[in-house]
Amino acid sequence: MMRWLIASSMKLRLVVVAVAGLMILIGIEQFDDTPMDVLPEFSRPYVEIQTEALGLSADEVEAMITTPLEADMLNGTPWVEEVRSQSIPGLSSIVLVFKKGTDLMRARQMVQERLTQVFALPNVSKPPVMINPRSSTSRCVEIGLTSETLSLIEMSVLARWTIVPRLMGLPGVANVSIWGQRKRQLQVQVEPEKLREEGVSLMQVIKTAGNALWASPLSFLEASTPGTGGWIDTPNQRLGIRHVLPISTPEELAQVTVEGAPWKRLGDVATVVEDHQPLIGEAIVKDEPALMLVVDKFPWANTSEVTEEVEEALAALRPGLSGLEMDSSLFRPATYLDSAVRNVSRALLIGAVLVIAALFVFLFNWRTALIGSASILLSAMTAAMVLYLRGIEINMMILAGLMLALSVVIDDALVDVENIARRLRDARNASNGRSTANIIAGAVLEMRSPLFYATLILFTAVIPVFFLIGVTGAFSRPLAASYVLASLASMVVALTVTPALSLMFLQGVSLREGAHPIIGRFPRFHDGVFSWVSRTPRVAFIAVLVMACGFLALPVVRQESLLPDFKETDLVIRWEGHAAASHPAMSRITRRVCRELRSIPGVKNVSAHVGRAIMSDKRTNVDAAEIWVSIDPTADYDGTVRAVEDVVAGYPGLSREVLTYLQAKFREELSGTSDSLVVRVYGEDMNVIRKKAAEVEQVLATIDGIADPKAHYPREMPTLEIEVDLEKAKPYGLKPGDVRRAATSLVAGVEVGNLFEEQKVFDVVVLGTPDTRHSLTSIQNLLIDTPSGSHVRLQDVADLRIVPAPTVIHRDSVARRIDVTANLRGRGVAAVAADVQSALRQIDFPLEYRAELLGEYAER
Repeated sequence: MMRWLIASSMKLRLVVVAVAGLMILIGIEQFDDTPMDVLPEFSRPYVEIQTEALGLSADEVEAMITTPLEADMLNGTPWVEEVRSQSIPGLSSIVLVFKKGTDLMRARQMVQERLTQVFALPNVSKPPVMINPRSSTSRCVEIGLTSETLSLIEMSVLARWTIVPRLMGLPGVANVSIWGQRKRQLQVQVEPEKLREEGVSLMQVIKTAGNALWASPLSFLEASTPGTGGWIDTPNQRLGIRHVLPISTPEELAQVTVEGAPWKRLGDVATVVEDHQPLIGEAIVKDEPALMLVVDKFPWANTSEVTEEVEEALAALRPGLSGLEMDSSLFRPATYLDSAVRNVSRALLIGAVLVIAALFVFLFNWRTALIGSASILLSAMTAAMVLYLRGIEINMMILAGLMLALSVVIDDALVDVENIARRLRDARNASNGRSTANIIAGAVLEMRSPLFYATLILFTAVIPVFFLIGVTGAFSRPLAASYVLASLASMVVALTVTPALSLMFLQGVSLREGAHPIIGRFPRFHDGVFSWVSRTPRVAFIAVLVMACGFLALPVVRQESLLPDFKETDLVIRWEGHAAASHPAMSRITRRVCRELRSIPGVKNVSAHVGRAIMSDKRTNVDAAEIWVSIDPTADYDGTVRAVEDVVAGYPGLSREVLTYLQAKFREELSGTSDSLVVRVYGEDMNVIRKKAAEVEQVLATIDGIADPKAHYPREMPTLEIEVDLEKAKPYGLKPGDVRRAATSLVAGVEVGNLFEEQKVFDVVVLGTPDTRHSLTSIQNLLIDTPSGSHVRLQDVADLRIVPAPTVIHRDSVARRIDVTANLRGRGVAAVAADVQSALRQIDFPLEYRAELLGEYAER
């Protein structure tokens, strides 16, 4: 087979060389269009369901939304390996991780079928939303929106109804979240004292505001069934009927008469204003509150292409958005990627020049050097073309595999060409009369036959890499695949193109005889340097023994991370304050840090976001923030990073971490935390889990090589707990549900309907005035309507107390959990992991409680 392939290639040498040249030209032409990214996709197939429940505590979110969704609807979904969730104030996030190789679209279909039962959930939240699939490094653009003439509410309207729909229509965009969004609302702000003076109940205000609109989500209002206008038929034509709502401003809504009191208008008993919803997050651009659009891409989308499409869309929108500044440079990974591609291209070009020069030097013949150079270039182009035709995105791990295979490619080309030249030279000196084609075929077969079996042995050794799982496999498989592909391409080129080129360029050519002027001196140099080995075998034996000890010591060599260190020009600072920190406090301190960071030489841009946004990739409360620092590519990178770390370290009492974006996402995927070694304790009773986590922490402290073990107990925040006293409420005819509905309407507000105008939808909300919901005293003095038409203060029928409550409740495998993390010092990964596993088996866990080793070290 091999002999036939070589003979056919030489017989059809013109066709082979033409095809080879065409492949090189196509490869060079397609180089600019080849999709590239820094890292391969390393996330397992997953589906995320988010449920917004503004106003609910973390405990209420878990009890009313997360647990029913997990246990009754999502548990048992086909192909699911893990179910993990987070319940934070106002949000439930459930992530279903599927088995490797699961078709993501089929998985989403299975989840969507389960979500058809969401009507069984309590009516305390928005409907659950299945988030679009996002890349493992999902953020591809952050866009800052600022204006000197538009208010934040006006900017939010433009972002929500003009910019986001345009960006969501782009092919590679999976999601666009708006940080710092202020949704325009018409708010009917009531003061219970004034309502009592006017003789109007809170329910009258709710009914008045809701029934004044076309549609209301409140089923007990008549506006919940608005009806249709219909049409009329005259003898000659049909006339459709359309009703026009005469309400679009607060002043117009204030003119509506109050139900049950037609002599009063809504504006007489309440304050009707245009305002926004309570904030769950904030965006900071140019050191001031602003809006930030975070664009996430699909797993199959190309970062550079999506970025270019987003910027083109913004440019198209800009003429119609006068007064609004849109800055897409806050976080732009495509900038770093373009720089990395330029650097790699420059390095490849320099390397190619050096290889060609080396071939000319060592082969000492321009014809053989040309054949070798063409073989090397074609092998690399063939591997790249196969990847391109398969639609595989080129990333740094694939490039690493190709670079690793270059040693094999260069060796193949050099050995083949040199052997062909030597055989031709020897044959001509011997004048044996064999044809040039036979001599070339024999030379190639002489080299390829043993190399073929060597290649098979090499590929057999690489096979286990393709069965690695998790993040390790995600990084290793592309490297191994590109290495194998380039090696195969080199073998094919050596059996086809190299013989064809050799026959074309070396037939009838007199090759230089005698010793090479440079290589000819190597044997004398080699004999002079290494001949002492034969004379002193004891020294050689000791050298071999030292090398063997070095290999035996490899398991205890500490490896810092699976992720290569990329000098990304974008840093992310994870910033976390006290759990009780308010939105104004976190916004104020974050703005101060941004101003300080902006003053550092080498820092090009600084922005930040606090808390979370609707349907975003962050599930945090307002006590957490992320600051994004863009470094000038021409600045001293290491010095600028140190300066950033020094500034952040100057704020004691705040948890902070300076990372690159890739490092942050990589660590999140490994363990869900920023630590590498994680032991996760599972159970249901949080008190028992705390106790067992403390035991795990103590056990880890005794293991050699582990430093700073720490149990991460749920952070707690002060919460005002209201419990109705049934005996006190009985004389007033109040039930616990009555008190809750009245209090939540005044504090959190109740959406009574919507306005539809200019192709936009705005909420109409009834809630208490700011003065009725700003302190513990104001809540205690809330006036609650009674069935008899009188009023009673909340503190007279309920117990109000401030208690600690968790800010986030983590669940994994449909059970609560606490993480115990640690650092590794002085020992190898395998040894520490084995000791940890052994120590965990010594801990006595109650029924349905357990602990598992997770994280980067378990992965490796």
